[in-house]
Amino acid sequence: MIFFDFKVLDAEKPWYGINDTVMGGLSRSKMAILPFGYGEFSGHVSLANGGGFASVRCEFTPIDVSGFTGIYLVLDSERDKHYKVNLKDINTPQSTVYQAVMPMPSHQMFGVNDTKIINWQRINIPFSNFQPQCRGKAISRPDIALSQLCSLGLVIGAQQSGDFSLLIKEIGYY
Repeated sequence: MIFFDFKVLDAEKPWYGINDTVMGGLSRSKMAILPFGYGEFSGHVSLANGGGFASVRCEFTPIDVSGFTGIYLVLDSERDKHYKVNLKDINTPQSTVYQAVMPMPSHQMFGVNDTKIINWQRINIPFSNFQPQCRGKAISRPDIALSQLCSLGLVIGAQQSGDFSLLIKEIGYY
């Protein structure tokens, strides 16, 4: 089931940035819908002032994904950057997320825009990979309530300084 199709701007699902600036850092990020039919999570991670992460989040009316195995993303990213996906249910406290590492892609599809060849890759992340975190630290908490999912986010951290760009064609559930 496709949840985000970046071919059109989905005004009901706005993305916003949550960066290390909440702790005095200088990182920045954004999600832009590009005219080529995909989204771009991009920005700059700065290690200054104790920073080191950038993220975007989208909140939505709770949905039931309990009939699915996990989440998938069709994307193109830099080979030297590592990203994570965050999920929240309606009972997740503000500073807590359920987080999973984006795995390395297993296969790819190709596309072209006006400026470069895009190596579209589908990655699957089982819901069982999502673990509760509070401010980057593992915590003990009940499993995420998949029948009440209300937020999805993307994050780059782990002290990966510099510019980054993650192109996304679609996000869905499998």
